[in-house]
Amino acid sequence: MEDEEDPPLAVEIGETITAAERHEDDGVSVGVTVITGYLGAGKSTLVNYILNSQHGKRIAVILNEFGEEIGVERAMINEGDGGALVEEWVELANGCICCTVKHSLVQALEQLVQRKERLDHILLETTGLANPAPLASVLWLDDQLESSVKLDSIITVVDAKNLHFQLNEHRSSSSFPEAFYQIAFADTIILNKVDLVTSERGDGALEDLEFEIHNINSLAKIIHSVRCQVDLSLILNCNAYNAANTAHLEELLKESRSLSTKDLHDTGVRTLCISYHDKVDLDKVRSWLEEILWDRKGGMDVYRCKGVLSIKNSDQLHTLQAVRELYEIVPTRQWNNGESQMNKIVFIGRNLSEDVLSETFRACAVS
Repeated sequence: MEDEEDPPLAVEIGETITAAERHEDDGVSVGVTVITGYLGAGKSTLVNYILNSQHGKRIAVILNEFGEEIGVERAMINEGDGGALVEEWVELANGCICCTVKHSLVQALEQLVQRKERLDHILLETTGLANPAPLASVLWLDDQLESSVKLDSIITVVDAKNLHFQLNEHRSSSSFPEAFYQIAFADTIILNKVDLVTSERGDGALEDLEFEIHNINSLAKIIHSVRCQVDLSLILNCNAYNAANTAHLEELLKESRSLSTKDLHDTGVRTLCISYHDKVDLDKVRSWLEEILWDRKGGMDVYRCKGVLSIKNSDQLHTLQAVRELYEIVPTRQWNNGESQMNKIVFIGRNLSEDVLSETFRACAVS
């Protein structure tokens, strides 16, 4: 942990119930928030803040020790009942639970949701993991978890004082900086240590940092914080991956042109939005998207993708969401009377080409 604090008060762990019994009780999935961030940005400060706050919620915090290479693979492996899953389970006086995962993330999550006491939320701190996308895929698709848990959002904590340096670090290195990945995949950015920036360089420096962040990811919500003390309602139950939660996306897409950012010559990481008026064929869209995400058509490397689609033979608005190679397209609501039934899709990634994306998407139009 980044700060020296008194150890949490432990109490006895309660009994567990089966997943089937849990589903019979309410059928509601527990949201999982993935927390990532550069070393020293404040991830552990955020975790400590949550674990020590009197928020009245039963939140489980998972601290993992996954490495960049082996850890992600092991996270996706079911090692069986005999595997050593966690190093320590500690229940805190405020109702939170904290554990350190050594091996199978899936089984650790299963154990959490099988506890007798209903959890309100699960936080997963991605220690040592630059790219949160593999963990997102585990939560999104793993059959073992069934509907016990759901991916709620990806939160990236950034150090306001050092962010500019971290984003430019690659100029003297052959490796791609972690900070870009973490911002590109984020649904919410906690811009931490803002007091250090305003005291040294004035309020305008924060505006410059927000501009840099939105040049990479125009979809992300930015929250200012000091020592990661944030309103938990802003980072929990965001439903960022809930297909029915389209209001925020639709609001952003109303000003779709403003989402497209300039191509940063030194990185190529940007946000790009395309739009098209005519209805499209769903099967053609799927094939088109798979070429973009799986085959990296035109050399494009897409990290995130969100959008709304107007599908032929359907009176419903369809939403599109993708993280790396994983995607889903689902109908979400009826189109409103008089509403412009346009296709609008936002991409976040490297080497994005508006010409290639727009021209190839037009081929999905109804013949």
